[in-house]
Amino acid sequence: MKSWKSSKKPADKRPDPANEREKLIGLGKRSISKSYYPELKTRLEELEQFRALLDRVNDAIFVVDADTGVTLDISGSTTTMLGCEADILVGNSFKTILPEHIQRHANNLFHNKTQKISLETQFNHPDCPDTPSVPVELTLQLVELQGKRRAIIMARDISERKFNEEKLRESHAQLEIRIQERTRELNRANQAKSEFLAIVSHELRTPLTSILGFANIIRKKLVKTVFPSVTPDAPASVHKEIKRVKRNIDIITSEGNRLTALINDVLDLSKLEANKVEFNFAPVNPQEFIHRSVEATAGLFKDTNLVLLLELEPDLPLINGDLNRLIQVMVNLISNGVKFTPEGSLTCRARHCDDTIRISVADTGIGMPQSTLDTIFDKFTQGHDGLTERPRGTGLGLSICRHIINDHGGHIWVESSSDKGSKFIFTLPVFDTKQ
Repeated sequence: MKSWKSSKKPADKRPDPANEREKLIGLGKRSISKSYYPELKTRLEELEQFRALLDRVNDAIFVVDADTGVTLDISGSTTTMLGCEADILVGNSFKTILPEHIQRHANNLFHNKTQKISLETQFNHPDCPDTPSVPVELTLQLVELQGKRRAIIMARDISERKFNEEKLRESHAQLEIRIQERTRELNRANQAKSEFLAIVSHELRTPLTSILGFANIIRKKLVKTVFPSVTPDAPASVHKEIKRVKRNIDIITSEGNRLTALINDVLDLSKLEANKVEFNFAPVNPQEFIHRSVEATAGLFKDTNLVLLLELEPDLPLINGDLNRLIQVMVNLISNGVKFTPEGSLTCRARHCDDTIRISVADTGIGMPQSTLDTIFDKFTQGHDGLTERPRGTGLGLSICRHIINDHGGHIWVESSSDKGSKFIFTLPVFDTKQ
């Protein structure tokens, strides 16, 4: 009996390419458990995952050869940002995507002493014309790896920020136009108001002068002629009426003088605001106008418990100013100090500070609350509005003082607190002898 043999030929055993590759590098099946292949495979998978994550970031990332300027690799949102495929970007010069004015200096980006550079520019590849220019915030870091210089470039799309900035600029420009228009309207209204006040003041001054003049004449006639003719044995009611008439005439004169001062202040302030006041500038010794101001206000200290102190630094340099206007400022400050200081002292100081003369008038009076210090130099404002029986004034004196000091190139301010007195300070520039 013959033994049966299959007529089918054995299958052709072709070598597995994977096995051949593993054998070639010494990683055959027999050696897998003894080699580093599993760990290497894990590391390669981790690198692939890291690269996949890196490609999902919003920034464009370039690796550039710092010596040649050629792009070696890209990652992140580079292709999306530029609208170009990787084969167009990799292997070509990085500077081709930069604006022309930066291309001319592109080599300086890769050859500089500063290891890190940040700038704002824009990307636009010439081979991808369908993609508009993209504004970017670019950061370049120079590194050295295995003896080769590399530039790591990260670019962030700032299109939205630029859009918002442009809208903000447009809004700012529109706001600026509206502010200018509003300022012109306010200036016109302020000018009209000043002109109106000046006209009204002029119109009031003439009849007011007549009223005061006739009031003084009547008072003299009554005192010299009418009242002496009344006999001592006249009824008590007659003598009572005589006193009342005297008092009423005194009130007319006092109020008339106060109204005259207000009109004069309004006219003065209107001229200062309209720059229509002519200043007679000349070299002035600070001690001169301070002493003259003290002499002019000496009468205010009579019948008071106030002491006036002068602390003037010797040999003060000259200032360039209008003597009469500076006296006007000092008289106003001293008068205010006397009004609001029942007792104590009033001190005038002057000293040389750098290129200015610093002058102050300090009192030990009732002071002012902090809430009024920012507005005390405004028109028709007084620092003691909370007082029920305060000395009356026009509320324009300090505003006039500020205008005068500003026109002299100086600065004026106040330091005060309730019940601790007030100190008004102003500075004037020292006279430049080279002028």
